[in-house]
Amino acid sequence: MKKLVTILVLVFAFTLTMEAQKKGENNQVDKILSKMTTDLSLTTAQQNNIKPLLEEQIAERKMMANKRKGQENSGEKPSKENRKRMKEDRIVKGASLDAKMASILDATQLEKYNLQKEEMKEKRRSIKN
Repeated sequence: MKKLVTILVLVFAFTLTMEAQKKGENNQVDKILSKMTTDLSLTTAQQNNIKPLLEEQIAERKMMANKRKGQENSGEKPSKENRKRMKEDRIVKGASLDAKMASILDATQLEKYNLQKEEMKEKRRSIKN
């Protein structure tokens, strides 16, 4: 009987954890989208077009983070060629996202978006140094 109760408690806890993670991912997309909406004055149609892009980007980042953690846990480091390829992939994906955003945003919004992107790059650089 105690084992059954323990198993039920564990299953319940696991289910709650999974639901919380799913909500966390959606929450992250919603937070980014709401900030973009206020900063760039996005219309509802623009929000609907940008949301799938953000979801895809966050899923990709999460997948790459899990891959890096797996490599760290196994003790292997990526080769120079592998790192170069990953960097090129990031650049290509960034350019693809920028092109998609350019097709969604108008000229003033795109200008603000690029300015915010540059500010974030500078912020990351200052944190690294």
